[in-house]
Amino acid sequence: MQHVIMKGILAVLLLLLAPHAGAAEPKTQSAHRSLQGMVVEKGGALAVKVPDGTTYQLNENRAHRHGHDLPKVGDEVTVIIDENNMVLEVHPPGTRGAHRYITGEVISIGIPEKIIKLRTSEGEQSFPLEKLEMTGSIKDGARVKAELNEAGSVIDLHPAQ
Repeated sequence: MQHVIMKGILAVLLLLLAPHAGAAEPKTQSAHRSLQGMVVEKGGALAVKVPDGTTYQLNENRAHRHGHDLPKVGDEVTVIIDENNMVLEVHPPGTRGAHRYITGEVISIGIPEKIIKLRTSEGEQSFPLEKLEMTGSIKDGARVKAELNEAGSVIDLHPAQ
């Protein structure tokens, strides 16, 4: 009987401790996905349809801010999708994104100007924000990691680890 009880206790302990076994390991993969797709018209606007059938809406203004012309229906493109399934960027055929990452402390987030000011190892730096929504949970003084696109705009922002 004691043998059965000991096995039961051991099983419960393993179940309780197993979810924490990998908790200390840092994430090594980006939450962004790079997908190949074809530009289609959907609801009177352009979208990218990827091989699994999912379509992602394109934003004309964002393409111009990134220095790209808006692709045409039928063009094959690479679309970068964030962890919320939102389009971060679309790259025309034959081009490749050269994003860079900046880590620093938030000095301020200018809502009307859509600018974030960071204190980095290179001093104070200001960057335009693609979307204000990504700053919702970020407070002044927080340490963050910002992803910048080719044009130098912040396209993604997360607390630094």
